[in-house]
Amino acid sequence: MGPSLVCAGAQIMATRFDLAEGRNTWSRFVDPTAPDGSSFDEGAIIGTDRGRVYAYEADERQMADGAGPLFTYTVAALAADTGKVLWRTRTALGQTASVPDGEHGGATAVPEGVITLYGDQGDQYALLDADTGEVRWKRPKPQVADDCRLRAATERAYLICTTGRWHKGTARTSVSQLSTATGKPSWTVEAKGALDVLGQDGDHLVLADTVSPGGGLTLVDVSSRALTAVRVPAEQSDAAGAYLVRGTVYLTRTSGGVSAISPRTGRTLWDSNSTVERPGPPAASATHVYVASPSGRVAALNAVTGKVEGTRSGRDDSGSADNTSGAPLTLVGDALYVPYGERSVYTLDVRDL
Repeated sequence: MGPSLVCAGAQIMATRFDLAEGRNTWSRFVDPTAPDGSSFDEGAIIGTDRGRVYAYEADERQMADGAGPLFTYTVAALAADTGKVLWRTRTALGQTASVPDGEHGGATAVPEGVITLYGDQGDQYALLDADTGEVRWKRPKPQVADDCRLRAATERAYLICTTGRWHKGTARTSVSQLSTATGKPSWTVEAKGALDVLGQDGDHLVLADTVSPGGGLTLVDVSSRALTAVRVPAEQSDAAGAYLVRGTVYLTRTSGGVSAISPRTGRTLWDSNSTVERPGPPAASATHVYVASPSGRVAALNAVTGKVEGTRSGRDDSGSADNTSGAPLTLVGDALYVPYGERSVYTLDVRDL
């Protein structure tokens, strides 16, 4: 199978595009057998691994007694080359069920399968076997936590749980590396703040505050479990998003501002006005950083100086009034793949920017 781009969205559990031709090779819709009366259905990609695409689908319908919505969440494994459903496992059914959404920490892919929030009350996490989708183990979530997220970095799984999130100055986050054999924590450390994992830089996990992404970074040495708090200049505190790409943390603002930060020192490498409204997660090469708006407007920034060296107009302004940010970009060689609108992707040669 050649290089491909896999997407998901409203009514689409997953769909694959051939990167060479832009041809849609297969699509899998959210379960068409769902009962009538569903108020919405959506899909999202959890991850890919060893020829499989892991996705989830959600269905919401009103309960018969009118007491409120009933949510059904299902995780599926699809063959990456054909889209064939290899297995489908329901993870939750209920009003308080947790969404197995990779973006927000409801599930993550590891070589052994998918670790997902689980149970009709959303009070467990479980490993779904990569080959069969069967539950290999399940564990209770910490009861004292306000919020727990599942993350992965360098094929290791982590459970990130925060308490006191909404009380200024009291939030604390536990970071647990999970054994994929049992689900039990191999080790746990605790740090100040409502933190989430951005990724791993060398032998350090890099975490940022979810309430104030530009408020500072926390590093966890995965070998010694030593914690390091990294201060970030105060002027970065208004950042809306934080992303670790190619060893640099990029802070984005809804106004279009982008800052490059050293994760080890917190030093600002550069600040730039990207000219792109509500930029989403950036992509980066050795020479440039690329950001895009919800409408597909793209800017190319010099990776060393932050100077805007090229732009491309957007394709769809229909969502310009909402508060969403741009979708994640995919860079393969000199080809940049830019999602925009609800169900559209276009590609451009970055050498033409």
